Amino acid sequence: METTITPYGDNFAFVIPVDDLLHTSDNPFCPVDPRCPCREDQALLAEVAAFVSQGLMTPDEATQFVEGRTV
Repeated sequence: METTITPYGDNFAFVIPVDDLLHTSDNPFCPVDPRCPCREDQALLAEVAAFVSQGLMTPDEATQFVEGRTV
């Protein structure tokens, strides 16, 4: 018996749940929701700003970290 898969458009985005990876101590900024309140947490943002001022992160790295785009 042969099965066929219905083709889908090339603009389809697969969704992979990552609930267990959100808001960990190593990654306090979630990578999923850009409107998440974690991005407005003043204590977290002050900590990231301190990392930049101490030379531990570049401004670009800090931006990516706050946007949740780090690995």
